[in-house]
Amino acid sequence: MKPQREPQLWIVDPSVRSAEEQGVAEILRDWPGASRVFRPALRPGDVPAGAEGYETDGVVLLGSAASVHDCLPWIPALEAWLRPVLTGERRIPLFGVCFGHQLIAHLAGGRVGYLDARRTKAVGVESTELAGGRLLEGAQSLRVVVSHREEVQQVPAGYRVTARRPRSPIDGLEHETLPIYSFQFHPEAREQFAREAGIDPAAIDARLRADGRRLLRAFLEEVWSRTPGGSALGPG
Repeated sequence: MKPQREPQLWIVDPSVRSAEEQGVAEILRDWPGASRVFRPALRPGDVPAGAEGYETDGVVLLGSAASVHDCLPWIPALEAWLRPVLTGERRIPLFGVCFGHQLIAHLAGGRVGYLDARRTKAVGVESTELAGGRLLEGAQSLRVVVSHREEVQQVPAGYRVTARRPRSPIDGLEHETLPIYSFQFHPEAREQFAREAGIDPAAIDARLRADGRRLLRAFLEEVWSRTPGGSALGPG
């Protein structure tokens, strides 16, 4: 069913070296509404702000080589915009990936730190175990791309763990009542991401694509269903 107005999906891509074009395209693949992409690190000042800053139906916050602890000019502006969403003052579905996952946890009172004292980076394709989340119900294993030096090390109050990997016990989080979901892995990652991360692009196989798409689509379904007159997205 077509909603009474065109829904808006905003994607915040805080990449610091090159835009995540392929990942953004993968997110929008099943999205029939309008969209807008913000790139605060690559385009200074390009952060949702002001009265129009919450005129969206859903937000995806992607990964970045930056740390939530870095003193970069765009991070405080992004944090200021996110806070009303995280408190529920602005009830907007939010989906965080990697840096997005860590920033949500950090602002909500969790702890983010390095994987180990050597600041080793986890890179490759691994399996994560989902259980207890609203987006994909039941226990299931997903094949996912990982690329991170930091991780969420303490669950913030009001959140629960929804995904676990051997090297990432807090691989997924969701708020207990608000439509906020986040994951340390990259469901949107495709060949462009793999090449830049040093992963063999051949590892982006059919299973990985399907698993990532199911998770992304589940979030898009939630966004779409919350819009006036919206129901289901329809065939994928």
